[in-house]
Amino acid sequence: MRDLEAIAGALRRLLPQGDRITGLAPLTTGFSNETYRVEPLDLILRLPPAAGAMLDGHGVVAQARIYEELGARSDAPPVPEIVAICEHVPELGEPLFVMQRVRGEAIDDIEMRPWFVEGSEALRADICRNWVAAFAGLAHLSPLAVLGPPVTPEADAIRWREFARAADAPALVASFDRLLGKPAPRSGEPAVVHGDTKLSNLMWLDGKVSAVLDWEMALNGEPLADLGYMLYSFASDHHAATRAQKLPGMLGRDEVIALWSQVSGRSAEGVFWHEIAQIGKIGAIIAEGTNMYVTGRSSDPKLAYFKQNLDYYLGVMAAMLDAGGF
Repeated sequence: MRDLEAIAGALRRLLPQGDRITGLAPLTTGFSNETYRVEPLDLILRLPPAAGAMLDGHGVVAQARIYEELGARSDAPPVPEIVAICEHVPELGEPLFVMQRVRGEAIDDIEMRPWFVEGSEALRADICRNWVAAFAGLAHLSPLAVLGPPVTPEADAIRWREFARAADAPALVASFDRLLGKPAPRSGEPAVVHGDTKLSNLMWLDGKVSAVLDWEMALNGEPLADLGYMLYSFASDHHAATRAQKLPGMLGRDEVIALWSQVSGRSAEGVFWHEIAQIGKIGAIIAEGTNMYVTGRSSDPKLAYFKQNLDYYLGVMAAMLDAGGF
């Protein structure tokens, strides 16, 4: 457990209105970055995970720099304003960043908001269209300097294959090898790729997107990757829909692809390759969680359920590889 009073003390010294801080309220703590509300200020704090990162993504300082560059671009989606970035806080021995709190709510797939579940089919259809459009629009966003040179789809798949190898998941490594036997389709020039296009990574206010969050896996690359990641949430011949997408009013898979193509101005031909790659990425992260638990690097009981999830992802990936003739 973190010493929240020590963290609050550090923030009192670092922030312009720090003397008003009364405490910190945890919002999310766990496998990725930890998020706290700074009370009573309208601020959000992000820290590295106390138990060590499971996800091989951008660190908290790099994420803050992404928010900064996006915030300076008139053609970028809405993101929180960065208030402070500290690469090393002596009292804590780690970095942190603080951002403005954005008005709105996230739609979590596990504990969905009553207004979303109990709302009309038309409301959910609008939410779904705005979700797809928010990430499809990134295809128009030229590469961010902070993200470095563009990454090819093949190079990104190799990165996650090696992540799976380090997590002792040979079946997943073999699936990546099958996928890499064919070149990845391209839709055009590289653009900004969010990398984690879940519905829960958007903030909503009055049915509209108020912020795009969690750029931990962002890169400059092929936008079809974002569509492929999103499509895993929608039912196909090879996998079921996730919970939110099962509700009446949510778009179907073909509607999502058509809308993404319309908003992005790109062809979605060949997205099947990218969907397999993104399922493999999710599998690699789950494999690392499984390995952390099995090897004793973590005693988090939630990780005990990862093994059965990994088997499911491996089965889906294998079925898709078979269907695609890989």
